[in-house]
Amino acid sequence: MILFILDGYNVIHKIPELQFSSPGGLRRSREALIDYLAARRARWSEAYEMLVVFDAQKGPVDQLRRLSVKGIDIHYTDPGMEADDLIIEEVRLKHQKQKITVVSDDNRIGNNIRAYKAKLLKVAQFVNLLNPVKFNGNPTTGKGSHKINSIDGGDITTELEKLWK
Repeated sequence: MILFILDGYNVIHKIPELQFSSPGGLRRSREALIDYLAARRARWSEAYEMLVVFDAQKGPVDQLRRLSVKGIDIHYTDPGMEADDLIIEEVRLKHQKQKITVVSDDNRIGNNIRAYKAKLLKVAQFVNLLNPVKFNGNPTTGKGSHKINSIDGGDITTELEKLWK
């Protein structure tokens, strides 16, 4: 079983279609991230779990700290705690029981999880894993069009196996 731990707000800020600036924007962005992941999760094998971590300071005050939505676990930090700290703690607690891949562009997280042999995926790498792009055109000139491929869970599994070797 591979556990993906996503640095929630870090991921949202790196994927333009997940960003909303109007009132209620963060709530809408969190919902959009969960929808984005759930839509792509259908292609994944059952051998993967997904956990998204959000800072409580930016989240709803009355929200449960741990919940599951559309098959994706969501954890909000305790007040005064940063998501980085919770992600590092989750890796520390779970690294001996399962393989872990953390999705974040945060250097502090990356530096700390290496001690536990967890893998780090930059947000762009994760997006590419979820949305492989097929290039149709001339590879020497770079002129052509890019199309999102329809892929199945086997493709994702193969890509993840490469990461873990």
